[in-house]
Amino acid sequence: MNQKIKDITIIALFACILFVQEQILSFIPNVQITMLLIMVYTRVFKVTKTTIIVIIHVILDNLLNGSFNIVIIPAMFIGWELVVIVCGFIFKNTNNTIILALIAFALSFIYSFMFLITSKIFLNVDVITYIANDLIFTLIFALSSFISVLWLFIPLCNVLNNKIN
Repeated sequence: MNQKIKDITIIALFACILFVQEQILSFIPNVQITMLLIMVYTRVFKVTKTTIIVIIHVILDNLLNGSFNIVIIPAMFIGWELVVIVCGFIFKNTNNTIILALIAFALSFIYSFMFLITSKIFLNVDVITYIANDLIFTLIFALSSFISVLWLFIPLCNVLNNKIN
């Protein structure tokens, strides 16, 4: 198969999986495997393809949820792209699932912090009130990211490497 066609197909398929899983799990506040999938995609598909997947995901997510605005889009893109950068450059050779799960836990807080920054800049929200209202949801997100990476990162990487590459 032509490599460009294969790359386009992989990007489209895995952007779809990323988007759909988040929508399916949206009835449980902040429980998702988005962090896990972006970390796995970065490991398997590398930085460039994963960045394109993240761009597609951010656009689709904001279009569907009606949040296509200056507060949400930059926070989402920067937050998810930081995951790609950290996993694609800083921890690209780390295979210890506990370390990877701790990275996912920390990146969940950083991702959520991006929304605080844009909300403060564009909406002038009170920082303490924002943190107080968001802390439990961020903690849920961080815990679900930690657990999913701890249990599924290596098996998913192995499956994708065997089937795709």
